[in-house]
Amino acid sequence: MKKITLLLGVALMALVMASCGSKKGVTTMKNLPCPDCISTKDTFRYLGQHVASSDRQVQQARSIAATTARAELATQVTATIKRVVDNYTSEYISGADSDFNQRVQDLARTVVEQLLVGTPIICEGTMPGSTAGNTICFACVELTGKTVLDGIANKISDDQKLRTDFEYEKFKKVLEEEMSKMER
Repeated sequence: MKKITLLLGVALMALVMASCGSKKGVTTMKNLPCPDCISTKDTFRYLGQHVASSDRQVQQARSIAATTARAELATQVTATIKRVVDNYTSEYISGADSDFNQRVQDLARTVVEQLLVGTPIICEGTMPGSTAGNTICFACVELTGKTVLDGIANKISDDQKLRTDFEYEKFKKVLEEEMSKMER
C-alpha cells in the first residue's frame, strides 16, 4: 500500500512539474531589460515600471516608470538615512540629542530631494505585456551612498551647531553598515 501511494505521489508530482515546465511568458530577472538594477552595499538602485496599453502611450509610460523609480529610490534612501541618523545619534552623540537627530534627518531629506532631481536613468527598456497590445516600460535609477554622504556632510558643514557634533567618519561607518544590509 505504501509503495502504491509513493508511486502515485511521484506520478502526480511529475504531472504537476510537466504542466509547469513551459517557459513561455515567464519573466525572470535575466530577461528583464535591467537585470543589474539591484541595490548594493555602495549604491541605492530602484527599477520602476509602467504599462502602456497602446503604442501611443509608450513614451508616457517610460516617463512614469522613471518617476516611479525616483520616488521609490527616495523612499529607500530616506528610510536608510533615518536609520543611520538614529543609530549614529544613539551610539555617538552623548545624551542622544533629539535636536541633532531631527535637524540631521531634515537636512538629509533636503539633500536626497536635491540629489534625486539629477539622478540619471542607468538602464531602461520595454518588453511585451501579458495582454496583447500592452508594453511594459522599465527604468532603473541609482544614487551612490558616497554621493548621499558627501551631500549631507556638505550641508552639515554649513551649520555651526551641527558641525560641532558631527563626526564624518563615524557617520560614514554607520551608513556603510546600513547599506551592507540592503544588498540583495
